Amino acid sequence: MGKEDQENGEVPLKSSVEFSSDTVTVQKLPEMEFAKVQTSPKSGSMINKFEGFFEWLGAATSRRPLPVIVACFIFTSLGCLGLPFLQMENNAIKLWIPQESDFSLNYNWLWAHFPPEFRQHSVIVRGDDVLTPEAIQKMYRIYKDVYTIRTKENRTWQDSCLRIPVVNIDEMIESFTERKKRFADDYDEDMWDMGDLNEEFEEKADYSVGQFYPDPYCDKVSQLTTECFQESLLELWAYKGAFDQTADQTIASLTKEGILNKINGDNYSEFYMVERNFTSMLGGIEHDENGRIVSAKATIMRWMGKMNATRALLEGGKDDAGTGEIVDLGTDEFEKELTKVLLKAEEIEPKYLNVEVNVANSFGDIASGTIWGDVKNLILGFSIVFIYVNIMLGKFNHVEQRGYLSLIGLGSVGMSIGFSYGFCSLIGLKYGPLHNMIPFLLLGIGIDDMFVTMQCFNNLNSEEQKKSRDERFGLTLRRAGAAITVTSLTDFLAFAIGGTTVLPALQSFCIFCAVGLIVVYILQATWFVAWFSIDQRRIEEQRNGSIMCIKHKDFKPNKFSQKNILQTIFKAIANVIVLKPVKALIILFTLVILGFSVWGNILLRQEFNPIWFLPPDSYLAQWHKYNAIHFPSQGEKVTVFMENLDLPNDLAKLDRMHEELAAQDDIIHSLDSWYLDFKKYMNTNFLADNGGLIPEVDIDEDTFRARLTQFLFGSVGSKHRLLLSYDGEITCGEPAPAVNMSMIQFTHRMMSGPKEQIPAMNRVKKILADANFTSRVFPMCIGYASWETDEVISEELYRNICLAILCVFITTWILLFNLGASLQVLGCVVLTLVNVGGFIHFWGLTIDTVSCTNVIISIGLCVDYSAHIAHAFMSTQGTRDERVKAALVDIGPAVFNGGFSTFLAFVLLAGSKSHVFATFFKVFFLVVLFGLYNGLFMLPVALSFIGPKAYRSDGPIKEEIVLEEESEPFKPIIKNGTVEDIEVEPSA
Repeated sequence: MGKEDQENGEVPLKSSVEFSSDTVTVQKLPEMEFAKVQTSPKSGSMINKFEGFFEWLGAATSRRPLPVIVACFIFTSLGCLGLPFLQMENNAIKLWIPQESDFSLNYNWLWAHFPPEFRQHSVIVRGDDVLTPEAIQKMYRIYKDVYTIRTKENRTWQDSCLRIPVVNIDEMIESFTERKKRFADDYDEDMWDMGDLNEEFEEKADYSVGQFYPDPYCDKVSQLTTECFQESLLELWAYKGAFDQTADQTIASLTKEGILNKINGDNYSEFYMVERNFTSMLGGIEHDENGRIVSAKATIMRWMGKMNATRALLEGGKDDAGTGEIVDLGTDEFEKELTKVLLKAEEIEPKYLNVEVNVANSFGDIASGTIWGDVKNLILGFSIVFIYVNIMLGKFNHVEQRGYLSLIGLGSVGMSIGFSYGFCSLIGLKYGPLHNMIPFLLLGIGIDDMFVTMQCFNNLNSEEQKKSRDERFGLTLRRAGAAITVTSLTDFLAFAIGGTTVLPALQSFCIFCAVGLIVVYILQATWFVAWFSIDQRRIEEQRNGSIMCIKHKDFKPNKFSQKNILQTIFKAIANVIVLKPVKALIILFTLVILGFSVWGNILLRQEFNPIWFLPPDSYLAQWHKYNAIHFPSQGEKVTVFMENLDLPNDLAKLDRMHEELAAQDDIIHSLDSWYLDFKKYMNTNFLADNGGLIPEVDIDEDTFRARLTQFLFGSVGSKHRLLLSYDGEITCGEPAPAVNMSMIQFTHRMMSGPKEQIPAMNRVKKILADANFTSRVFPMCIGYASWETDEVISEELYRNICLAILCVFITTWILLFNLGASLQVLGCVVLTLVNVGGFIHFWGLTIDTVSCTNVIISIGLCVDYSAHIAHAFMSTQGTRDERVKAALVDIGPAVFNGGFSTFLAFVLLAGSKSHVFATFFKVFFLVVLFGLYNGLFMLPVALSFIGPKAYRSDGPIKEEIVLEEESEPFKPIIKNGTVEDIEVEPSA
């Protein structure tokens, strides 16, 4: 009979073998055995040593379980000693932004030298028409209610706001007019002939210019009251810089026509005594045929707060959701009270006018509350997993149930989490919001190892089951050890590669996970096996699974408990999957899925919006929704910080920079700058008649400093005074000290995504760089933090994926000892990643920091599903189809259990309102779905066509047989149910 005939023939299998001195003769063959024949000197030796180590470990652990348990407990306890040093990191700049990026460097410098203190709050009042008396009166009620807030620390809005001086022009007119009349009695009237003074006053003249400066103007300025900075349509109806009883009466008696007259005819704030564009505060404007505003669907009210930045730094700041907006505790408490008051404004009549609220700390409170709310679902998911593990590890009878073993197995995950957190804290790594997912990840991978170990124990054949308990655990770990090593090591390397990223949050998260994975792997191979052997002793002594002191005599398990339903299902699948029509259908279905996946990857876009961290029905998400609808031209507000400008020598550079910024009207909506107002102030009042204007005219430093003070204490320049930082105190009437920090602001237009945002940001940076200032000049806004991350996120994603795949391939090649098997496992991993990448697009996700993180860490899970099947296939004898069937039956249930239990752990997150957990669910659901499909269906089909030879079936057999002393009886090679007698040379 030829070799091919032997492989295709079928004869009954027998169960024993006898040895003679010269040859091996077969009398009875075992029903299911692995041939103990090494295939090639190199690979066989490596496999033997590798599996031999685990066989020794399993037997030794079973022989002395208590010392192993104590050693594991001491080991993990030492790691947990670092838990008191666990440090939370909630600053988004230190979490999501590369630490060497422009934004991070500038942000750190700014907080070290000039900590920002401003806090902006706003509400959008919307309805069919907000230019009605009822709407204005509701806004006025909201304004008044803010002033009633008082915290437990007795803090009010006056204590928390940014205060600016208000120049009451009418009072100043009256004061200066009286002064003029007194002087006219003693001097010639011509000396004080100011023309039509009242007319000039009615034109709101700036009295910082002219004969009243510095005296008596500065005396009056020093006596000016300050008011909290706020913006709204209400400014049109203030009285002499205040909202007093006169203003109350005016607003209470408003008419529709009077409101429209104010909106269309007056651009002057009666509160701050400065010109203001009130039209920009309206949204959904409607005009009549003459272009006159007749209605508006929304208006915005803004309040500007101020916190104690020094106190915030000393306290460590408060930033629950990692937004980077550090705030002192007193300000945070006030803002919570402010939120309550503004949210209640919805109930103020008329209720048909809606109020959308945005307080500075709203984002952090809502986003963090959403995340921590979903952690409860994650814990409940763990409970579901425990029930499932208990069902799958044990059997439904009093003795063979394994509830305690299941709990101990899950306990090993908890121990690894404690070790990971403690050890990483000792080496200085910070704990961020992403780390909330670590328990789930370690649980999913840890219980996968439990299922594989239990499956290998259950797969021991009847002859092996007769061996001693220690020998059985040695054989179990011999087969399971290699499989869990392959998957654990590849998981570890995938996370280790993620630990090289430039994104600090992802780097710390991956290192935490990598440490936890190594520990859970060690514990599953020792701690779990030790308890497993103790539990198996209990079963063999027929002790009760719940109350172990109870011993069941003459125990006979019920028939149902002895059924392995999952293994029966996989036997059926294995029998069907090797049929050629089924193979063709699987290949066709896989190609269809691949086509959709490639299409999805092509359409997948890179985009991240921090608003996604908010539940869609939250009040802040609603504010952003209607802000985009009614105020679409208002994009990111950017502040340009300029340190130690060489003024006035840098005025020409400032002018060129402003001209360039103003010219970028496709990306910049508006520009607000002290320099532009100062330029107009100087050119209009002092330089127009002198033949030279800024920036062409040269101004000496003394003149510049004197005029700068004059401007900053004038009605136009006063709003800029608080936006400049001085090398000393600035005093009205005296030359200004050197300006060590100045700021200008501009607002971007709304942009659709990174393709527009990143070039716009870089264009602004280039304009500032081309201005060629000798000092530090940089733009800063919260949006730029996301934009800079977007600039590197795609590169980081694909870099880390490629490196992780390379490491996975090398590792599987080394541990599977076969290039062909490793390439097919790699193919499954890549196929799964392509599937996941394509279908996350169809599920509404984009490439952002969260999805990028999840995709990178999912590589490890992708390997698990295919590596186990490949290893089982390589360890089995017969034709390719028979080896595929054996692999599916032997290890398929464990692979499915691992994937399904992983799914159960996070299934409750399916309805999460948190972007972090919703993305987590979507990505990992797809990973489990496609990972299981490709591992349990596509890979077996591929192996049935081009699967490599088994570890023990290639190479010249005759020269390779080694009989070891005190080993189990030698078993013959089995090929497809046929037997080949093998002659063995007698030993000398």
